[in-house]
Amino acid sequence: SGGSPVAAEIASRSCQTMLYADKQALETDLKVSLLAIRERELNLYTSCFRNIGTMSGVFAGFAYEGCCLASYFFPPDSSTTMRSTYLFVTTIAMDLNVAALFAATVCAALGPGLALRGPDGSMERAVEGLALEYRITFVTFCLGVFSFYVSASLYVIIMMNWLMMVLLLVLMLFSLHFTVSACKRIYKKFRLPAHMAVGGNFNVDGSIGRAVGTQK
Repeated sequence: SGGSPVAAEIASRSCQTMLYADKQALETDLKVSLLAIRERELNLYTSCFRNIGTMSGVFAGFAYEGCCLASYFFPPDSSTTMRSTYLFVTTIAMDLNVAALFAATVCAALGPGLALRGPDGSMERAVEGLALEYRITFVTFCLGVFSFYVSASLYVIIMMNWLMMVLLLVLMLFSLHFTVSACKRIYKKFRLPAHMAVGGNFNVDGSIGRAVGTQK
């Protein structure tokens, strides 16, 4: 009977060890599941950055050609002010698209690298950082596209006679209106209100985390 307390103590410690091991295994499984959810968000933003980078490169190339070659085709009697304005706007279009291209390339390269090789919590930091940078990059890309439209309009005004100029300007205005209308329609169709946006993270109390920019 003297060995009973010792045996009970050993059994108690063994039970505590098993419970601790089960708790650690549960926490590990939970972390793996949360990382898998956040990885989907990481892949989403990375794919978006790559798409923006591709299109920004295309527009930047067009703008660069416009800066380098268009001046050789300007009529000798064209307005110096209009030519200078054209080169200025075209340079802005090129700069904005190059900025969007550079930002998209850097984010697509460094974001996943941080999530993969960083310390504990790097996945959360990478996803939130990409979400914020994506908004800035997208706005920069849109401004570059708009500047490209303005540049094309100025080129038409400088190069064409008045009849062809009017026809092409009307065509470009229609194209711009159609593009803006399509963007508004698509935005309304897929718009996600800020108060309904849900992130892949979880709070300490077990509640679902909010998307970046909606947390209070």
